[in-house]
Amino acid sequence: MRRGCGMESCGLFCRGERRGQVTFVPRGGYVEVRCGLPDPGDGLYRAFLLGPGGERLLGVLEPEGGGAIALCRRVNPRELASLGRPLRGEARRSFTFAAGADWQLTAEPGALFTDPFLRSRLGDILRAWYRRTGERLLLALPLEEGKPFPLAALFCLARVERVEGRSCAVFTFCGDEPQPP
Repeated sequence: MRRGCGMESCGLFCRGERRGQVTFVPRGGYVEVRCGLPDPGDGLYRAFLLGPGGERLLGVLEPEGGGAIALCRRVNPRELASLGRPLRGEARRSFTFAAGADWQLTAEPGALFTDPFLRSRLGDILRAWYRRTGERLLLALPLEEGKPFPLAALFCLARVERVEGRSCAVFTFCGDEPQPP
């Protein structure tokens, strides 16, 4: 790990190669952790921080301008201290993009469900995409700046990906039950 100007950093590895950097900037009572790398383009990646005391999930790397993926998180210094001195970061693919996926447009995504909560929350959505894979239903809801997200309570169960050229929150359901990504 390198130090300088009140900032520390370590390498961010992906598929066994150093492809980016993790930086740590003290900000009052927390540490701002930033990391990024060129987008491999084949899936969604989660960033982990590794140290002598184990590892910590930082979160999902999100698309950033210029063909990169990155994240910025505020972390309690005690959480970082439990890892010991950070040795490296790792970007691990957690979801592989399916090639040639056939998404279908729907103006009534609520009609895909029997659950009253889902039907009501999705009732005002006029554009969404879905596809079925076996017993699972994948539902892609566009992420629109400045508009409330209809399934905010379930957002942690979504993965962000591009569907039909738009940035979407993609949920997996088995029946009316949301599944983890």
